[in-house]
Parts: sequence; C-alpha cells; structure tokens
Amino acid sequence: MTGAEEPRSIRAWLKEKALPLWASNGWDERTSSFVERLSLTGAPLLETPRRAMVQARQIYTYSVAHRTGWFAEGAELVARAGATMIERYYEADGARGWAFSVARDGAVVDGRRDLYTHAFILLALAKAYETTRDSAYIAIADATLSFLDRDMASEHGGYVETLPASDSPRRQNSHMHLFEALLSLFDATKRSAYLERAIVVRDIFFSRFVQAEDSILVECFDEIWRPLDGPHFPFEPGHHFEWIWLLEQNEELRHFNQTSTVARLWETALRSGVGADGRIYARATVGGAADRATRLWFYAEAAKAAHVMRSKYRRCDGPMASDFLDAMRVRFLEPATSGSWIDEFDAYGSAKVDFAPASSLYHICCAIRASDSD
Repeated sequence: MTGAEEPRSIRAWLKEKALPLWASNGWDERTSSFVERLSLTGAPLLETPRRAMVQARQIYTYSVAHRTGWFAEGAELVARAGATMIERYYEADGARGWAFSVARDGAVVDGRRDLYTHAFILLALAKAYETTRDSAYIAIADATLSFLDRDMASEHGGYVETLPASDSPRRQNSHMHLFEALLSLFDATKRSAYLERAIVVRDIFFSRFVQAEDSILVECFDEIWRPLDGPHFPFEPGHHFEWIWLLEQNEELRHFNQTSTVARLWETALRSGVGADGRIYARATVGGAADRATRLWFYAEAAKAAHVMRSKYRRCDGPMASDFLDAMRVRFLEPATSGSWIDEFDAYGSAKVDFAPASSLYHICCAIRASDSD
C-alpha cells in the first residue's frame, strides 16, 4: 500500500467502522452520554465511572467528524453530549469547576478538580460552539478560565495540577492540552484574549519544559518549575510529537527559537524513542528506551508530527505520516473488533488492558484529519 493510499484506508475505517461503533455501542442513550470504554468484543461497559475528560474528547471527535463530513449524525451527538456534560460535571457537587468523574446515574464519583480535565473541557466547549453556534458554550468556557485563574493559578506561573492540592509533581502535559484548548477557542471565536493566554503557556514551554539544549521535553517539575528526574530526564516521545504539531498550528504564536527546538525534539524522539522495528516507546532517555511498552496514541501523534516535519520543515529523510498510520493500523486496529482497538501492549507484546478506552478515538481522529491535508 502506498503512502497516498494509507490515509484513505484509515479514513475509510474511521468513517465506516469506528465512528458508527462508538456512536452506537459507545453511546448510552438512557443518559445521553458516552461510555468510558468497550469490552474487547465491542460491548459497552456501562457501569464504569465516566470521566469528564472522555466526554470532552468524544464531543471533540464527533464535532470534527460532523464538520469534515465523516459522520452526518455528529452534530446531534455533540449537542446532546454537551448538554449532559454541563449538567453532570459542571459545579455538580456545589463547588466551582468541573468534577473529575461521575457514575452512570450522574452521582459524582471523584470530585477533584483536575487541570488536565479542565483543559479538555475547554477544548470540547470550543468545538461544541463551532458545531452548534450556541454562545452558551463560550460563556461557560470563560467561566471555566475564570475558575482556573481564581482557584488554580500558581504564583510561579501556570496552574496547579489538582484541587484539593496534593504532593504530586507539576506536569507539562496538562499545560500542553490547555495550550491546545486555547488555540481552539481562538480558532472558534477569533478573540485575541485566548491567543494571549496561549502565548503565556507557550512561553512556559520554551523557558521551562524543554531542557538539554532544547532536545528533551521534561515531564515533571516541582512547584517552582524546577525539573525533576534529572540529570537524564526520561521523556515521552509521544509528547514530543504532540508539541511539534501544536506549536505549528498558529503562525502568530511562532517563537524565535521554535524552528531549532522543533527539529531537536523530532530528532531526539526518533533517535531514542522509536525502535528499529518502528515501535514507539512509552518512555526514553537520550540513551534509548526506558519503558518499551507502547500505546496506540503514540503513533497517531507521531503521524501528525511527521506531517509537520515534511510539509513545513521539508524534512523528507525521515518517516512519513503514512508510516506511522500503517504501524497503528497493523499493531492496534487490525487485531481488534471492527471499529475498535487494542490500546496498549507491554514490552513483550502482550495486551496490557482487557478493554478499549474511548479516549483513544480523539487521537485517531486528529491524526486522520492531519493526514487529509497532505
């Protein structure tokens, strides 16, 4: 199969298999919400608590699917799931912000306020607004940002990870997805305030997150943004790939050091984080693999990064987006129930979980949309 054919094959699988499956078996009609996961045979696991993050990612996915013409019923799912997400998670326990997870009946299971979750809520609100043009979504996004500023802002820049506060480290990952959400809010509304917020996060990326001469993305920090796990700084190649894609999504946000940083992140991820057999490792150091487990989303994000490196940086000597999409198809999609996936394998090639998480569809959809622009 040629590189040109591969994205079309994956797109057909998404349109004809995955989106219908997750809109039927992955949709709980009784509660107008998405299920958290399916069994490996495709049955809905209805009683698994439902994270707000998963609702948000599925809203994003079906908004994109509707707007690209991949799934005609997407707009209805977005409207219904959006209303349910607000009703069940937003200040549902009487406190400000969004609850982490609820049971099928709507009872709050985990009431912590989690920055990573709030980032995806903001992303979903932006996409729900794009799909429905209901300005209430933007009003709630603004209220959510006000909550972050008031309750979760750190005096050292950025935001704390959770409320109630814990002794867990600060993470780049939650801020990365906040950056993503702010870009989407700007794209949806063209309001400069969102872009200004995104610039603040971008500057933290360049001043704190990248280390070792801009070749490694550090994952964890103490409360004042001092890197942890040095001097070798184990990194996640998948997050290198995600940042490469995100940094190139808005020319107004371009940093003076961006070209060299993106190139170094790409080179480090390929050299140390991808094996000779194409396996993308969960964690690596500059010396090679630190954790040889592998997950589906790594390949989706690598495909997006490869698209950037080829289309914007003219780097034609490395792997193409289609190479990573093909690896994703062979490793994770073909062995699974039609329209579903095996999400994660350990270092020895055995499946690590006995279910298919709904959260992976967001990564797949993003990668295929990027490949469509090749």
